Amino acid sequence: MTKKYIIALLVVVFLLSMFNLFKKNFKDIGEYPDTWSVAQGIMEDKPIFVRFRNGLKEAVGHSGYPFQIGVAVPLLHPIKGLPDGTESDELAKIEDVLVKKLTENNQAVFAMVITINGMREFVFYASEWKPEIYEQKVKSIDSGKHELQFMMKQDPKWNTFKQFSSK
Repeated sequence: MTKKYIIALLVVVFLLSMFNLFKKNFKDIGEYPDTWSVAQGIMEDKPIFVRFRNGLKEAVGHSGYPFQIGVAVPLLHPIKGLPDGTESDELAKIEDVLVKKLTENNQAVFAMVITINGMREFVFYASEWKPEIYEQKVKSIDSGKHELQFMMKQDPKWNTFKQFSSK
C-alpha cells in the first residue's frame, strides 16, 4: 500500500466515525417484539431455567438502556433449587407487579428471568441511573413472605442477557 492510500483510508474512517456511521442504530425499545423463549440446563451441577425475551436480541447493547436491574427472590420451599406450583404462582404475581412498576413509560425493559439454586432473578435494563428510585419501587411491592433483593449495575453491552440468552 502506498502512503497516500493509507492516509486516504484513515481520512475516510475518521469522517465516517464523525457521522456515527459505525454506531448501531436502535429502534425505540417498545418496537421490539414481545416474544419469549425458555432454556434449561445445568450450571454448577444445579438445574437452571431461563426465560428470556428473544425479541430483544436485536436490542442487545441498546445505548438508551445501559443499566441492569436485578431483583432476586430467594425461594421459600425450593425443590431441587426450583419453586413448587404454589410458589410459582406467587412469583408470577410478583413478576407482574415488578414489570408494571419498573417498565412504566419505557424507563426500563423486562429482559429475562433466571431460576437456579433456590433463587429467581428478574432482569431489566434501565434508561437512567436511578438506583434509589428503582429500589423504592421494588420495596413498595407486597411480596408476601418473599424477600426482594435489589441491585443495579452498569451493563451497557447487556452481558448478562447475552450470557443467558445464547445457550
